[in-house]
Amino acid sequence: MQLIKSLFGKKRTPAAQPYVQVARPALTPQAWLLELFKHHGLASTLHDDWVLPNAELPSIRATWHPGETHGRLDVQVLVRDGVLIEECFGGIGAGDVGLADGLKNFTVNSFHPLLSALWHHDDRDQVETEAWAIDGRHFDVFIGNVGTRSTTGVTPSIPTGMLACLEAAIKSETLEYELHWFRFYVGHVKGDFTFEALKDNDPWPAGVRALKSCDWAPGDAFYSTRLFMLLRPRADAAQPVD
Repeated sequence: MQLIKSLFGKKRTPAAQPYVQVARPALTPQAWLLELFKHHGLASTLHDDWVLPNAELPSIRATWHPGETHGRLDVQVLVRDGVLIEECFGGIGAGDVGLADGLKNFTVNSFHPLLSALWHHDDRDQVETEAWAIDGRHFDVFIGNVGTRSTTGVTPSIPTGMLACLEAAIKSETLEYELHWFRFYVGHVKGDFTFEALKDNDPWPAGVRALKSCDWAPGDAFYSTRLFMLLRPRADAAQPVD
């Protein structure tokens, strides 16, 4: 199944929607994930619904919940026992159309930082890797594309300084584990905004405050912005508290 012809956006800019060709009727979340890892040179095995690159943890699975006009794709990454990353993505359309859209949404937004942080496969066109010092500890930071969606003909405007605001909020946190992950979302419809921030799967009020402090442009159209990143202590740093 040939899925990907060209890869996505540039670093730290709104991610362009990729051209994705799907062979039907074989579209399943597992087949998509297997092909993604194969495309990046990682052989994978399938155990129940879990895809295991290199036949070992971390493993990943995706579950599609269809609706009449759209659905939800739930993605789980089992890093190790007790560490589970959870993400969810909307898919617009009925049947395989919605599933393909949800899978594309995941691929554009979260797949590459996960690939870099957990499977040590860097794609510099898709992930910005930085080194941050936080409270005396040193982290590798894997920042994904700023993914956007909008009404046809509308180009979302990303506030200047948004990433700096989010970085400052993260650096004010106590990060004591061997892996942390953050997801940010802003949705806009007719002047009304929705702000969401998660830290390690849990609602993160400080992240919401950081998003709200940015200068988001109101208007009549729909647009949304999404960003996912992971932080991992540097290999040459002291062992983290677990």
